[in-house]
Amino acid sequence: MVWLTTGIVVKQWVAVHRKHHAFPDEEGDPHSPHLAGFWSVQLGNVFHYAREARKPEVVEKYAKDIKDDAWDRYLFNHGKAANVLGLTLLCLGLGVGWGLLAGVLHAIGYVFILSPSVNGLCHVFGRKNFDNTATNLQSIAFLTAGEGLHNNHHAFQRSPKFSYRPGEFDLAWSVIWVLTKLRLAQPYTTIKEALAQPTT
Repeated sequence: MVWLTTGIVVKQWVAVHRKHHAFPDEEGDPHSPHLAGFWSVQLGNVFHYAREARKPEVVEKYAKDIKDDAWDRYLFNHGKAANVLGLTLLCLGLGVGWGLLAGVLHAIGYVFILSPSVNGLCHVFGRKNFDNTATNLQSIAFLTAGEGLHNNHHAFQRSPKFSYRPGEFDLAWSVIWVLTKLRLAQPYTTIKEALAQPTT
């Protein structure tokens, strides 16, 4: 679904995301507002992402465990195909005018507002539950299915559930929970489960 609506190649996204976690807000971070400047990331995150995603050495180092299958080779590794297919489906479902408008609004919303807000706003403004450079903004979490709970995510990167405290809401966790109950997903330990485990 993300590929269809954005054209993002999974291996590239994983590599940039993992590199960001390897160097959060320090030299090497692909999109730190503390290094590149808040407005550079908030308004130009897509350019920071694209520059890093196009580096074969970054993809090789940070996404070497992501293997291409036939779907990837023939479809999902081709971002422009996603854009054409996504717009075609929108136009078929909504009509040409509304379909194109929905596509443009989605592109602007995701590429220039939502994704940059996680990497920009959620590294500068907000609350912290844990000691790291990211912050939580529930308003952004509502719009990004939980990604705005970025401080929690940086503290427990493998947790499928980004919410931790009462009042924090992560819509993606609801979907993951249902998939888990249907045995279509097998999530890692959540934040609360990880904190409950004895330390050695």
